Amino acid sequence: MPSLIRVAWAVCRKELVEAVRDRRTVLLGVLIPILVMPAITLGLPYLAQREEARLRAAPARVAVRGSEHLRGFLRTAAAGEWIVRVEVPEPEIALRQGTVDAVLEASRADRGQPVRVRLLYDETSVASILARQKIDEAVAHYSLRQVEQQLASRGLRVERLLPIQVEHVSLRPGEDAGRLQLATILPFFMTAWMMLGGQYAALDLGAGERERGTLPGLLVTPPHRLALVLGKFGAVFTLATGSVVLVVGTVLLSLQLASPLGGHAAPPAIPWRVALSLCGVGLALAAFLSAMQLLLSLAARSVREAQQLFTPLYLAVVASVVLAQVLPEWGRRLWLYALPVLNGAYLLRGLLLETVGLREVALAIGGLTMLTGVALAIGAWVYQRERLVAG
Repeated sequence: MPSLIRVAWAVCRKELVEAVRDRRTVLLGVLIPILVMPAITLGLPYLAQREEARLRAAPARVAVRGSEHLRGFLRTAAAGEWIVRVEVPEPEIALRQGTVDAVLEASRADRGQPVRVRLLYDETSVASILARQKIDEAVAHYSLRQVEQQLASRGLRVERLLPIQVEHVSLRPGEDAGRLQLATILPFFMTAWMMLGGQYAALDLGAGERERGTLPGLLVTPPHRLALVLGKFGAVFTLATGSVVLVVGTVLLSLQLASPLGGHAAPPAIPWRVALSLCGVGLALAAFLSAMQLLLSLAARSVREAQQLFTPLYLAVVASVVLAQVLPEWGRRLWLYALPVLNGAYLLRGLLLETVGLREVALAIGGLTMLTGVALAIGAWVYQRERLVAG
C-alpha cells in the first residue's frame, strides 16, 4: 500500500506539472473564476434588485375600458401613484406587446350594485405582475376609504368590523431574498467549474495518451494499474477542486468587500460554517465528477469520442442544478440524497439556505465517495484489459 501511494503521488505530480503548462487549463481553472465570479455574485443581484426597485417605484401603465364606472377609483389610484392611465386603441394587443402593463375592464349590472372589474395581465412579465399587485393594493385602499366614510357617517369605526388584524414581520428582512439569489447562482457555477476545471486534464490523461500513442509505453512500466489511475485522478481532482475553491473564495471575498458599501443590493455574507460545508460537499461531488470524467476518457478511443461521452455527464449536472431550482420541495426527501449528482445540487442549495441537516450531508458524501471508488476501480480494470487499451 505505501508503494502504491508513492507511485500514485509521483504520477499525480508529473501530470499536474504538465497540465499547468496548458494555457487552457490555467485560463478555465484560475483566471476565469477570479475575474468572472465577483462580477456575477455582485453584478447580477445588483442589476436584478435595481430593476425590481425601478418597476416597483414607477406607476403601472394601465389601459381602461368602461372608465365611466371607475372615475373615483382612477383619481385615487393616480393620486397615490399606483397607476397611470394609457390610452390605446387595442388594449389587449398593447398588453401583449408590452405597451401597457395591465388592462382594466369595468362594468356595472344595475345602479346601486358594486362595479365588476376584470383585470388582464401578463404572467410572463414582471412589470405586469407588479402592476396586478399595485392595482389590487389601490383597490383595497380605495374600498377601505369608502367603507370608512360610510361607517363614519353612522358613527362607527372600521376596526370594530375586523375581528382579526394581521401584522407581517420578517425575521430576516432583506436577507432571505439575497440568500435565495446566491443559492440560485453559486451552485450552478460551482458544479460548472467542477467539470470545466479538470476537463482538459481528464481528456489528455486518458484519450489523449491513446491518440498520441504513449499509452502502451506507460502500461509496460512496473507500477500497478490502480496506482496509475489514482495518480491521474489526483491530477484531475486537484485542478477541479482548485477551481471550486477559487469560485467560493472569490465569492466570499467579493461579499466582504461589498459589505462596507452598504445598500440592499449586496447579497448576504456566507457564514464560515456554511462555507466549510460547501467546500466539503463540493470536494465529494468534484471527486465523483473527476473520477467519472477520467473513466470516460480512459474508455474512449479518441479525444473526440471522450468529449461526446462527457456530454451526458454535463447534461446530468445541469439538469440536477435546474431541478433543484424548479422543484426545491424535493430537497425534503431523504432518499434523494442517495442519488449521485442530484444530491450534490440539492445539498449546495440547501446548505446556502440552511435547510438541510447532518443526515442529508452524511448520506450524500458517503454515496459519492463510494461511487468515486467504484469508478476508479473500473478505470484500473480498463487499463488491465489489453484488448480495450489496444483498441
